[in-house]
Amino acid sequence: MKRLFTFMLVCYLFHGSATAQLANGSIAPDWTLTDLNGTSHNLYSYLDQGYTVFIDFSAVWCGPCWSYHTSGALEDLYENHGPSGFPNVSPSTTDDVMVFFIEGDASSVAQLNGGSGSQGDWVTGTHYPIICTDGTVNNDAVTAAYSISFWPTVYMICPDRTTTEIGQASNPYNGINCSPAATFSDDPKVLSYSAADVQCNGTLAPMVTIMNNGFNNLTSLDFQIDVSGATTINTTYSWTGNLNTYQGANVVLPTLTGLQGYEFVMITISNPNGGATDGDMNNNVTGFTSYPAGTSAGIGQLTASISQIGNTLEANSANGDPPFTYTWSTGANTQTISPANGGSYSVTIQDANGCVSNAATYILTLSTDIEEIIKISNLKIYPNPSENEFNISFVSEKDQKYNLSVRNLLGELLYSEMLNNFVGEYSKKLSLENYAKTIYFLEIETDKGVINKKLILQ
Repeated sequence: MKRLFTFMLVCYLFHGSATAQLANGSIAPDWTLTDLNGTSHNLYSYLDQGYTVFIDFSAVWCGPCWSYHTSGALEDLYENHGPSGFPNVSPSTTDDVMVFFIEGDASSVAQLNGGSGSQGDWVTGTHYPIICTDGTVNNDAVTAAYSISFWPTVYMICPDRTTTEIGQASNPYNGINCSPAATFSDDPKVLSYSAADVQCNGTLAPMVTIMNNGFNNLTSLDFQIDVSGATTINTTYSWTGNLNTYQGANVVLPTLTGLQGYEFVMITISNPNGGATDGDMNNNVTGFTSYPAGTSAGIGQLTASISQIGNTLEANSANGDPPFTYTWSTGANTQTISPANGGSYSVTIQDANGCVSNAATYILTLSTDIEEIIKISNLKIYPNPSENEFNISFVSEKDQKYNLSVRNLLGELLYSEMLNNFVGEYSKKLSLENYAKTIYFLEIETDKGVINKKLILQ
């Protein structure tokens, strides 16, 4: 194990990144990439089908990457547990895993096949999809989105989108410990507490990450915060917002004051959407022990958060005394940054007292306003979720060709309609009453782009 760690450190130094990988429990960014065989893969589509996805981010020049790749651990995982009917997957597969190899350092297809600068032939004998990021078909934006700071980085992504960095496990299947995929109409989930737990001047502003694990949009939620120990506090907080299925949000809770240290803080969520039945009550509680200032390298009660305004990221602080200083993962020290590329960005904030926040991380998706680009306005889908029928309407502002289609989670075509030289108002009543109660996808395609929308049948 010590030898592997030394090799990994060398790969880290060559890579030269200053960022850390995605924190365990964070939400995996979605991607659509094309493998060496020309097959397109979408991460969230596999997750929606209930698969746990393993991604090996490697570089062709990296020795530890080559050692792990040739160990056969991921090959065995794919063959014995991969999707039923996929090439080289065993007929007796458990059918609950998907595996990808992503050469994340923008090396070429020739190098993947053993060309100059490569450790060897990565392609021959590898049955699971290999994805090249040299810019010919895919670029290496996915590497930045996943905050790769050393090679190899192997992520396990559960159906609820949460990530775990698993290292070079010899039997990755034994490490699967995933929450079930969304199965209930209303199911809010609170993730493990990972924000600041050290007080500064006896105060602490807890921040928790919630996720909508239900089919209905999550628009409101109640929090109960209970503190026990040297100080006893019982308080509540009501949150409002609008989260789609599997979408998460950071929630800064009321500041706790008068803390003396070593109190236990328990946070419980309840009452989704103003009183709907919570389908799973087992994912509603998290907690932590608070510590006095100075017990954890100066990290204090100050809580950092990041908001997106257009394509600009803004750092904000809860509590603390101004003036504040900001340290971004890019090296910038301003309150706002405007990155040129999408991906993962983090910031820490220090106040006038020297209290420092834990790092807040944000996955930036650059907005292109696809509906404006393809000249569609007033797109409506209702009711959604629906028990059988969906009303679909939009206005085409340009005379153009449209291809409308509905597909299931496997990508199979259920409905299609072609509109030639269409301009004006479109309206359609679409019935899915003869299909299973699950998620479907509406695609509206023009020569300028594609709009994808979920249709939830329940």
